[in-house]
Amino acid sequence: MRDVFDHTSERRAEAIRSLGIMDSEDEADFDEITSYAAEICEAPISLVTLVNDERQWAKSAFGTQQRDYTMDESICAHGLSGPDFLEIEDTAADPRTRDNPLVTGPDPIRYYGGAILKLGDTTPIGALCILDRKPRRLSDATKRLLIILARQVTRRMELRRALAAQETLASEVDHRVKNSLQMVTALVRIQRAQARSDETREALSETIDRLSAISLLHAELHKVSARNEIALHQFLPDIIRHLETTLPPNVAIRHRLVPLMVRSEVAASLALLLNEAVANAAKHAFPEGRDGRIDVALELAGGEARLSVVDDGVGSDRLEAAPERGSGLGRQIIDASVARVNGEIFRRSGAEGTRIEIRFPAPRLLPDA
Repeated sequence: MRDVFDHTSERRAEAIRSLGIMDSEDEADFDEITSYAAEICEAPISLVTLVNDERQWAKSAFGTQQRDYTMDESICAHGLSGPDFLEIEDTAADPRTRDNPLVTGPDPIRYYGGAILKLGDTTPIGALCILDRKPRRLSDATKRLLIILARQVTRRMELRRALAAQETLASEVDHRVKNSLQMVTALVRIQRAQARSDETREALSETIDRLSAISLLHAELHKVSARNEIALHQFLPDIIRHLETTLPPNVAIRHRLVPLMVRSEVAASLALLLNEAVANAAKHAFPEGRDGRIDVALELAGGEARLSVVDDGVGSDRLEAAPERGSGLGRQIIDASVARVNGEIFRRSGAEGTRIEIRFPAPRLLPDA
């Protein structure tokens, strides 16, 4: 049997290794295909096999408990260097299989029909096959259907490989970003320790807080980095819970969010905006330990979504005492975030507190859970 693998065994073995699927757990996606293949062929056994130069292993098996096969038992190996489909109508009469232990042993296999699995439509790695206890022949239409099913199997394998590669890359990027943020934060801390004026130290402290917020946002986005869309009503509460730990004990924060899906870049912009709005409210709205509350709401009105941050703090008095709230870095970050979501911002401050509302094009609304 070894000569079957001579010229392609290394390439095949590498292709199978790249899938990371050998000896993995059962999966419904593959089990459904083997079950369907057995049903349409009226066969007692169906397998999805992977064949390297050492053994044959079944990723999915219908009608048998056996998963591992020696190379002397492998029938799929005979089809790896041939056309898309291998049919052996009577295994006891065919010189390739008549001495196979599966054919000569108890309860022998007398029929084999296998559609070859090919990665990238070029590298054969195994087969979607059916086995029977009696000689037979499949119709051309049934063979074509098995070939189509085999292509579905390899596409699912390739998709899983691509997703695994994406996750590995995302983890590497995440690690590098974390290291960069930690390094920059450490440098700013050193600058703050060496600063000679209170004003400079305060500015550097705010920079450290913003770096921490960006690090937090990055970590939360990394959790859902594989998605193009993010459930905002599930994403923002994680940000709010982290913000809650930074608030003074006299300030509470609440949220009320409708189910809403947005693009990941919209979620990132809104989270950064939310961080700045809450941080500014905590800093300016509740002087001298005044008790207060910050309410965060996400609503829909007509064709637009509205994210609001409302506090019951000192209102207009605060704006006079803290002019940077109107023109400083915090406001610039908020305004830039609003621009990134193609939105508008509305600010209102008075004796009952301050309201910041961002209106942006309504994305896809989800049904209530």
